[in-house]
Amino acid sequence: MWDLAARLSARGEPFVMLTVIGTQGSTPRDPGARMIWRPGAGFFGTVGGGQFEHLALASAERHFRERSRGVERFVLGAEAEQCCGGTMDVFLEFCGAARRLVIFGAGHVSSALVSILSAAALEIVVVDDRVEWNTEERFGRARRVRRFDEGVSIACERPEATLACVMTCSHDTDLELLERLLVNPPAFVGLIGSRSKRACLFRRLVASGVSEERVKRVHCPIGLGDMGKEPELIAVSMAGQILLEARRLGRL
Repeated sequence: MWDLAARLSARGEPFVMLTVIGTQGSTPRDPGARMIWRPGAGFFGTVGGGQFEHLALASAERHFRERSRGVERFVLGAEAEQCCGGTMDVFLEFCGAARRLVIFGAGHVSSALVSILSAAALEIVVVDDRVEWNTEERFGRARRVRRFDEGVSIACERPEATLACVMTCSHDTDLELLERLLVNPPAFVGLIGSRSKRACLFRRLVASGVSEERVKRVHCPIGLGDMGKEPELIAVSMAGQILLEARRLGRL
């Protein structure tokens, strides 16, 4: 169990650890039983099975959503409809970075950026529908998503704790993503590109109906300044601003 937790943590994949810390009466598992739950990936291990475990997993989903931890007591007879009749105290703990970075685009700069940020306490999500670019070999540290609509949903899920960087291979795709992101903007929205790209896309955003106030929230170009045109140097500049912005949202 601890090996799996370590591997998930090393890859930056968040999860909830469930641990039985106390029991009374007849129960299906003893204190120390553990289970790991991840959205979309199911669970590993067991804390007891049956209706009780169903309730425990529902609590795990809530703690994952709220990025929280806490102890919950389950009464097997009254709540879980299990004949054991005992009670179980379970400690549920969200494990993972509290801040999320969603990168739209899996190009050369994105690859370098994810590599640079590998030591940061950030949950990193890379979104790109190009299968040959958005690969585990290039983005092993990150969670990979291949549908842009899913990426937008992830970026807007917890806007107060999320940073989004729009840097696809298409200006039109960048524009469409910004239009959708600015409906419920993450705490930081960045757009890669030159000042001329900024002027062009910002003008198109306003013309499409996005308020000027929201458009002005988009940081473009992303970064601390011109450090060179090589992807690795652009990524260094971007990483600096991202880390500063993430720190403003809460301690890294």
